[in-house]
Amino acid sequence: MVSFTGSTATGRAVMTDAALTLKKVFLELGGKSAFLVLDDADLAGACSMAAFTVAMHAGQGCAITTRLVVPRARYDEAVEAAAATLGGIKPGDPNSKRTVCGPLISARQRDRVQSYLDLALQEGGRFACGGGRPADLDTGFFIEPTVIAGLDNTARVSREEIFGPVLTVIAHDGDDDAVRIANDSPYGLSGTVFSGDDARAQAVASRMRVGTVNVNGGIWYSADAPFGGYKQSGIGREMGVAGFEEYTEIKCVATLAN
Repeated sequence: MVSFTGSTATGRAVMTDAALTLKKVFLELGGKSAFLVLDDADLAGACSMAAFTVAMHAGQGCAITTRLVVPRARYDEAVEAAAATLGGIKPGDPNSKRTVCGPLISARQRDRVQSYLDLALQEGGRFACGGGRPADLDTGFFIEPTVIAGLDNTARVSREEIFGPVLTVIAHDGDDDAVRIANDSPYGLSGTVFSGDDARAQAVASRMRVGTVNVNGGIWYSADAPFGGYKQSGIGREMGVAGFEEYTEIKCVATLAN
């Protein structure tokens, strides 16, 4: 068996090589997860949470919800709330306990993230905060935590995994449209739903084509909970009973009855 965590492109290469000897594979790959805010949710609180999670690990997490999908009627309010949180997080020394957003892993990745920020402007988007390198950090692979507004789900920055502290805010026109936007992705790793009505949130969560869903702040990342994705986010599950079973094979032994 081959177990791999990384990009979808590399996962395809691993799977191709494994096919030569018919090896079983476990692949935990990319994501472009959606954070759905319904019209009865605490908008400011939900948007603040979405923004904060994007800053963790400088956005270098496959399951981070990097698409914030909010009611169209409150779009500007949502952008403002997300920008207030993310714009207040300053990148800094990863060795400091006070740092939330550290550097990216390499100069190459920093430049890649910057290229997506440049693309966002080319696609007609705008920055509600961030958008480049911090002016006060002349060394290190830092990118400002950034909120992109003014784009829909067809934009490349809304569809492709950036792997940096970047949040794109997208408008929806009701629950059905929010689910459509969430599922309109080649990925299906994780998702979040916030609503003032738990039953409504659960109904939306059940329609999302993703492996894990956070409903109103529920924490799904646990040793006893299976984790993995749909579609191009991977194959198989880790953790939980399902995670153990990935590394086993079934054998049937028959003996002659006396």
